[in-house]
Amino acid sequence: NGSTRPGGQPTFGSVVEIPRLVARFLFVLLPWTAMADMQLGSSVRNRAGDDPRWAAPDWDDRDWAAGGVVPARTGVHWVRFHFDAPAGGKLALPPLEHGFFAVLDGSGPIDCIRTAMPAAYEFYWDGRLIGRSGKVGRTREEEVPGLLDNAFPIPADLLDPGRHVIAIRLSSYHYNFSASEFGPAFAITSFLRIRSGEINKVVYPLISVGGSLLVALISGALYWLAGRWRPLLLCSVISFLLALFYYLVAWRWIYNDPYDWFAPRLMAVTGVMTLVAGLFPWLLIEQFAVPRRTWWLAAIVPMIIAAWMISPFFEVKTLWLCRAMLAVSAGIAGWATWRRRPGAWCVFAVTLVGLFLVRAGRQEFVGPSFFATFGGLVLVVFATLGVQARSDRRRAEAATLAAARLELELLKKNLQPHFLLNTLAAITEIIEHEPRAAVKLIEDLADEFRSMARVAAEKLIPLAQEIELCRAHLRVMSVRTARAWELATEGVDGRAPVPPAVFLTLIENGFTHQRAPDGAARFRLRGERAEDGSVRYMFFSPGEVQADGARPEGGTGLRYVRARLEESFPGRWSLRGEVVAGGWQTVIEIGATGNGGSA
Repeated sequence: NGSTRPGGQPTFGSVVEIPRLVARFLFVLLPWTAMADMQLGSSVRNRAGDDPRWAAPDWDDRDWAAGGVVPARTGVHWVRFHFDAPAGGKLALPPLEHGFFAVLDGSGPIDCIRTAMPAAYEFYWDGRLIGRSGKVGRTREEEVPGLLDNAFPIPADLLDPGRHVIAIRLSSYHYNFSASEFGPAFAITSFLRIRSGEINKVVYPLISVGGSLLVALISGALYWLAGRWRPLLLCSVISFLLALFYYLVAWRWIYNDPYDWFAPRLMAVTGVMTLVAGLFPWLLIEQFAVPRRTWWLAAIVPMIIAAWMISPFFEVKTLWLCRAMLAVSAGIAGWATWRRRPGAWCVFAVTLVGLFLVRAGRQEFVGPSFFATFGGLVLVVFATLGVQARSDRRRAEAATLAAARLELELLKKNLQPHFLLNTLAAITEIIEHEPRAAVKLIEDLADEFRSMARVAAEKLIPLAQEIELCRAHLRVMSVRTARAWELATEGVDGRAPVPPAVFLTLIENGFTHQRAPDGAARFRLRGERAEDGSVRYMFFSPGEVQADGARPEGGTGLRYVRARLEESFPGRWSLRGEVVAGGWQTVIEIGATGNGGSA
């Protein structure tokens, strides 16, 4: 399905060298044999047309066209070539001028011909028909596609030393690769080697099918039962695709389809690998909480496109897709290793080993190193996902317990006697002079308590509800302190989920650790959403900071905030505070990244 330059490198122009590479692909699938010495010669010839006399060994074919390449989908063609069988049974076959034919020499007895031709054909040895595949036809309707792979026994009397002639009559109306020419390919070996070799080709793919399906089922079950964590879903989908990929690879040796199924199957194999090449980096980005995930995902796109264009052969496309995936994955895992993400170094090591093992040669397509690389990579990622899920679950449980304890402390803090006494004292003071203001204060206090009771047991609430709770509290404090307190917001999404009483706690910290400014005072909350989906909240608390320009980082309030953030966004948050002009600013980041702590 492609062509090469005279030097042997793939190109997209000429297709006259495609038989040489097709034959090479066939022979590298027989690793248990050794290739015999090649001898240069010009005895291979071909001719369009059909005459049964052309199978005869003494037919004069000197006026035929030199070479074994024939046009595809253009009628019946014959290919004839001559070779010598020296004493001792070692056969040698000359390569064609525009093709590649090889005879393989094994240590055992030679008794069979292994063919792989994208055509319907008849195979003649010294004028004797020794095998056929399908039915050769003069039209597409007349032709019956033959099997892609065949093994024909060679009669013992045809292996005598001396000159021999092989003739192939063929038609290729169902040839569906993009190339317009092709050449037949075969190997002379033993039947036992052919069958044992086919079994060896099936072993690795089928083992991989079973292992991948098992990982897909376990990952899918964990996804549904353990909190709908996206990396588990991606791991399940990728494992299922790999099982399909391995099954398509093994399909040829299990079912031996007609030759017109060869191109669609290879295209399906390459298509499945394309999906895996795009999804696997995404899995690592999700697993290790990598920032700028869009950039990483965009980096794989040109590499996938280049892999599809780097060679006309689907096998080589698949290998380059695998290498592109490993290269991007190694970059992601390397960054995660640098940031000390759990299990990242294991993934990084396996991707580097995979880049070394999975080479760009077609002989690597069904080799054990190819399957070992994917098997090891999936197992390592699955294991790190399991360890990370267990760690996250323990951390979430600890955060839940801490949040429950701090929730009680927060409720006690808001319902503590001195808060109620001070508020009641304020009501007593103003009730005689401003009854309506006293009633309003009682209503605001009731609103605050109702809101607090409603959200205290929730894990997440809409930001708009949190803002309303903060403003109810500020209305109470405005009456108590005889100073107008406000909360201004900018760029916030009222539907965004936040842990309850987080910003209310920051307001309480402002009252506790800062000296209130003269006159009206305004808290400010500003929100920003980054391209990677993370959200940053900047909360400004007005007033002079006490305690030599710093505020304590380990108080009950901040412990509550950290526990709530870790409970709701495990490992994906950060909190830091600093002195700014006119007060104190606290920055909370929630989303794809975060160090799970404060600065």
